[in-house]
Amino acid sequence: MEKIPGIVGTVANASVNTRELPIVVDLDDTLIVTDTLFEQIAMGLFTHPISVLRAFFSLPKGRAAMKEHLAREIDLTHTTLPIREDLVQWLHQQADRGREIHLCSAAAQPVVEMVAGRLGIFASAIGSAEANLKGRAKATYLKQRFPEGFTYAGDSAADLAVWKAASGIVLAGVSPSVGAAARNLDKPIEAEFKNKQLSTKDLLKALRVHHWSKNVLVFLPLIFGHAWDDVSLIIRTLLAFICLLMVTSATYLLNDLADLNADRLHWSKRNRALASGRMAIPIGFALAGALLFVAFAAAIALAPAFAGALASYLVVTGSYSLGLKRVPLLDTLIIGVLFTIRIIMGVVLFSQPSPAWLLTFSVFFFFSLAVTKRHTEIIRAEVTGETHSLTIRGYRVEDAPLTLTLGIASAIASLVVLVLFIIEEMLPASVYSHPQLLAGMPFILSIWLGRIWLLAHRGNMNDDPVSFALRDRTSLALGGIVFILFLAAL
Repeated sequence: MEKIPGIVGTVANASVNTRELPIVVDLDDTLIVTDTLFEQIAMGLFTHPISVLRAFFSLPKGRAAMKEHLAREIDLTHTTLPIREDLVQWLHQQADRGREIHLCSAAAQPVVEMVAGRLGIFASAIGSAEANLKGRAKATYLKQRFPEGFTYAGDSAADLAVWKAASGIVLAGVSPSVGAAARNLDKPIEAEFKNKQLSTKDLLKALRVHHWSKNVLVFLPLIFGHAWDDVSLIIRTLLAFICLLMVTSATYLLNDLADLNADRLHWSKRNRALASGRMAIPIGFALAGALLFVAFAAAIALAPAFAGALASYLVVTGSYSLGLKRVPLLDTLIIGVLFTIRIIMGVVLFSQPSPAWLLTFSVFFFFSLAVTKRHTEIIRAEVTGETHSLTIRGYRVEDAPLTLTLGIASAIASLVVLVLFIIEEMLPASVYSHPQLLAGMPFILSIWLGRIWLLAHRGNMNDDPVSFALRDRTSLALGGIVFILFLAAL
């Protein structure tokens, strides 16, 4: 095969005749690395769930009827879809050589026309109307439409029927079995374009393994309750921690599914597994569902109260994904509440009084960090001029002074709560042999918060301060000093 410079695909030694034929391109998982039907279902589930339900009720009339209903109810006009860039580049090259390019898909006609309009290289755009234009139905249509022959670009087993009727083949993201079957047809393969495979690293990022460290907050009540000698409680807390890991990973997946369009417009989130199309939408839903089922089954067996706290975490997270994340400032408060619920999960595992100071400190402290995240995004948008993803969340570039003020004020409030607790409860407590050393903790914490806000305001920090702290040597050193002060005070 002859390699095309600059693109991933390869071109076979196709005959001159096939090189002069029109090219017909499939849409779902071929021209784009996602499926528009699943895109509509995902969008609908998080924005218009009743519309999705009504669409499924139309399924007895045929898949085409369901697709038409979804296209009418759920508009993808302003949705960014992940294009197969190397295929599009090759199509442009073929168009420059005088070949006609046509788009033909089983997707609903309005969806096909919308995508074709964006690229501007297609002589026609044909989608499903009265019948589902897939497999044999598509092959019959294209044979009638192009009696002199055509080259077809597809991806799935259903496209084998079309390739049998075609004069030339273009493979786009096919599985090994489909690729082998297509080659056995003894037709010229003009080009092949590989999918970017979902790597283990991609999967771990989608599950937000790098954010699992946030869930260690469930151990704080055990630590500050000085119950580290209670083996039974340690085991229960560890099991609760595992349940929480599964639920948080599931909620991150669901949040990514709910926020596909915004993520694709974001400077870094566009590379996430779901946003980029490396993880299929159905796989995302299935994985999230499996994690939730296992987590709640284990949580109920562990402690009903813990299962209730876990359910409240899921409800708050779901409300955030369904729309509250687009309410300025409320979105950051919810993030602070979610961190606090993690601590509450640790509290309900043993029968000590709820540490009100710890929960109050947590809300102020994590609200400040959440605002730091938004402030960083605002500063970056001001510098780069990319404000669309910011606007989707309800923020504006001119909100920077407000987020700066609220974030710093909340940080100071958390320090005040910590100082009052040390004075009122920790210093008089008999469990510490050197309680005066605890006074250094809010001092060190104030240095860290000040540094975080300084870096955020200068635009020198990524958009997640917790993840930043776990990789930042200075932050780790300050955290180590706080830990040493706590141990020395015992």
